[in-house]
Amino acid sequence: MENESALKNIIESSIEQIREIVDADTVVGKQIVTPSGTVIIPISKVAMGFASGGIDLPRKDSLAKNFGGGGGTGVSVTPIGFLTVYPDGHVEMLPMSRENITPLEQVADLLDHTPELINRLKTVFQRRQDLDEEEA
Repeated sequence: MENESALKNIIESSIEQIREIVDADTVVGKQIVTPSGTVIIPISKVAMGFASGGIDLPRKDSLAKNFGGGGGTGVSVTPIGFLTVYPDGHVEMLPMSRENITPLEQVADLLDHTPELINRLKTVFQRRQDLDEEEA
């Protein structure tokens, strides 16, 4: 019974350490509000591994047993992107890495951003036209 308590203490200690490291703010970070009103929320992926064990070994000189045990935990936190909420209500996920993007996802991403790109180009050409008219 005494040895079960030792193993239980090992497991509880490991779990408590995990709780201190990983909480909801680790996966969905604290929001950042820009002066323009855009809200940026960091998003991360958390992976965890946990192992624990023990063994009872009989002693030669009594009925008591020797207990040996241990435990270990590994936690990995990987940032994956930012959830961006614009003042107009538009929500967009901005990924940190585009390494494993498929061609179909590239086309979908391009189509999703096409109106924004066209507006930027219009603005650039309009400014250039205004400058040319001022010089004339």
